[in-house]
Amino acid sequence: MQIYKYVIKISKFAPMKNFTLLFLLFSVAFSSCETDFNVNADWEEVTVVFGLLDQSQDRQYIRINKAFLGNESAYVMASVSDSLNYNPDSLEVKIEKLSTSGVVLKSIILTDTIMEKEDGYFATDNNIIYVFDTDNFLNEEKEYLLTVTNKLSGKVITSKTKLIHDINLMSSFDNPVYKMGFYNQTGSFSNTTVEWNHSQNASIYQMTLYVNYTEYGQDTVEKTIQKLYPIIDFDGNTNLKQNISGEEFFNLIAFNVPKDNTVNRRINNIDLLFSAASQDLKTYISLNEPPTGIVQERELFTNINGGIGLFSSRYNKLQENIDLTISTNQAVAELLDSLNFIYP
Repeated sequence: MQIYKYVIKISKFAPMKNFTLLFLLFSVAFSSCETDFNVNADWEEVTVVFGLLDQSQDRQYIRINKAFLGNESAYVMASVSDSLNYNPDSLEVKIEKLSTSGVVLKSIILTDTIMEKEDGYFATDNNIIYVFDTDNFLNEEKEYLLTVTNKLSGKVITSKTKLIHDINLMSSFDNPVYKMGFYNQTGSFSNTTVEWNHSQNASIYQMTLYVNYTEYGQDTVEKTIQKLYPIIDFDGNTNLKQNISGEEFFNLIAFNVPKDNTVNRRINNIDLLFSAASQDLKTYISLNEPPTGIVQERELFTNINGGIGLFSSRYNKLQENIDLTISTNQAVAELLDSLNFIYP
C-alpha cells in the first residue's frame, strides 16, 4: 500500500475515501437441536476516529463513526447511516494546541459538515465529517490534542499528535531558470536526481511526478498524467533523494497518452509532489498492506485512547511548473511522434 492514498495533491477530503475505518463485527448465532445461543455481547459504545493534520492544507478534516454489533446482516446495517454516524448534537469535538510543557495555548471546537462519498457497502447519505480551518492554528513546533466527548454517555476519547515540519527541497528549485532534463543533446536519455532534507517527525516519504500537456483539437484541453514512486523510509540519513530516469519519463508518456490523430499535443511542464507521513501513519499503512502469507489475520493498530482508529499527521509540498530542457521537449516530439506531440 502506498502513502499516495493518504497524502494527495488536492486540499479536499479525498484521502478519506480510501479509509474504511468502520470495523464491522458480524453477528454469529450457533444452533443445535435443543438450544440457540446468541453470542452478541451487551451493547458497548466504540468510537472510531480517523484524522490527519496537515498544515499545508487550508482545511482539516476529522472523521468520527461508530463500530457496531447487531443482529442484522452486517451489509444491511452498514447501509444505514444511523448505524455509522453519531448525531452531531451529541458530540463535542475539540482540538487543543499545546506548548512543549503541555499547557493549552488555544482550542478549537470543530463543526460538522456533510461530504460526498463514493458508493459502496457503507451508507453514502449523511456522510458527516468534522472540520476546522487551518488559519494560524497549526504550528509545526506544537503538539495537538484531540478530544471527543459524547454528551449523552459522558464518554471521552483522546489522542495526541505532532506535526511534520516543512519539506526543504534542493536549492535548484530556487533558481528561476532551472530546467529538468531527461534527454541530452548527444542523443541519449539522461537522469535527474531530486533531493530534499529530512523533515522533523516524518518517517516515510513518497514523490509523485505529474506531466502536464495541452491537447489541441476541436477543443483545447489541458491534461495531466502521473507516476507514483516507491515509498522511501527515513533511515537516519537527513538527505533524501529520488532518481527519475529518462526511460521512465518517456515511458510514462508513451503508455499513458492514447493515440489520437485528430489532435496535436504540446508538453507544458512538470510538477513534483513530495509527501511525508508520521511514524503512526507508517505503522497503520504497513499493517493494512494486503496479506501475502497463509495467515490472513491482521494486528489492529490504534492510537486513540478510549476508541479505535488513527489521529496523526502528514505533509504535502507541491513544486509546480518546472520547465523541461529544449532537448527533452524536442525528443518528446521526435521519439513519440505517433502521439502527435509538437515542438515548438
